[in-house]
Amino acid sequence: MSLSPKNLLTVEDFLQDDAFRTWMLERRPEDKAYWQQWLADYPDRAEIYEQAVATFLVIQGKGVDLSDQQVKEKTEEILDRLPDRFVVTKPAFIRQWIRWGAAAAVVSALLFWWPFGGSTFKKLSAINSPEKQLIRNNEWKIVKNITGQPLVVLLPDNSSVLLSTDSQLRFRKQTDYSLREVFLQGEAFFEVSKNPAKPFIVYTTNLTTKVLGTSFQVRSYDKEGTAFVRVKTGRVSVTPVASPDKTVSLAPNEKLSLGASNKQPIKRETLTPKETTSAIIDQQFNFEYTPVNEIFTTLEGQYHMPIRHDNELLKNCSFTGKLNDVPFLEKIRLICLTIESTYVIVDNQVIIHSRGCN
Repeated sequence: MSLSPKNLLTVEDFLQDDAFRTWMLERRPEDKAYWQQWLADYPDRAEIYEQAVATFLVIQGKGVDLSDQQVKEKTEEILDRLPDRFVVTKPAFIRQWIRWGAAAAVVSALLFWWPFGGSTFKKLSAINSPEKQLIRNNEWKIVKNITGQPLVVLLPDNSSVLLSTDSQLRFRKQTDYSLREVFLQGEAFFEVSKNPAKPFIVYTTNLTTKVLGTSFQVRSYDKEGTAFVRVKTGRVSVTPVASPDKTVSLAPNEKLSLGASNKQPIKRETLTPKETTSAIIDQQFNFEYTPVNEIFTTLEGQYHMPIRHDNELLKNCSFTGKLNDVPFLEKIRLICLTIESTYVIVDNQVIIHSRGCN
């Protein structure tokens, strides 16, 4: 089975991919060039590539060819032995494989299958660090929230992200890709515009979350031992990075938690009283003949983005509708459409232009 290069997202994807297995078995120069280019195109997946190489070497042993079913079974067995919080750093990564029997040979072989041929992972990491790659390609945008309060990030596909303080989001500037991919460090609340043809994927250190269009919260700080995904509307699928074959589907008001002491992700429908969550995920944006001034005040408070409007001019305007399942700007657009108004974004503020309501 051969997958599109863009769809190699997990260890199991690599192990079932014909091109990857041929490269591992035959070591052809043309394959080396192919994987060099792949790593240059997808630098943020370098750690997954490393895990796939090492897993293949451990599974392959003496070079006996394995069936797809055997690959699946052995991959599951190996991945089950990974710690729950499997943060891939170069020295720690090597130490994990050293614990598995024939580790010295595996670690030595890893250097060969790293297509750039460097003598250490450190050299490669410096060449292909995400920040340098992003700057070189000028393809991605990085937003770091150091404001001390949540920050609205508007994505090119009209999705919106409420990024918590001390968090970082990385996303493509253009929309002409088959996947909508973002990389999160920290915590954020996502409202994803619906587009079934282009899945929306959130990558974190611990979890990968895939959706088509919905709203949900993700928390995964490197400094914390726990991570979670909680769904407000729609459905999402969540895959622990350390256990790529253990995908969990979540429905509205369901939550998946992954902790340092958990061997398996824990799914439950409601939060316990001791847990905290961002207020926006519990806020219901359902309105019935609600004054527009009041709605704008609510949106300002939840999204921490100023909405400039004339209270006196809009005092007779009201809105009825359910806006839970749409991104921030779509909420603004639908309200303005109802009251025959328009809006613009200026200096991270929403400016409402209206002639009022009779």
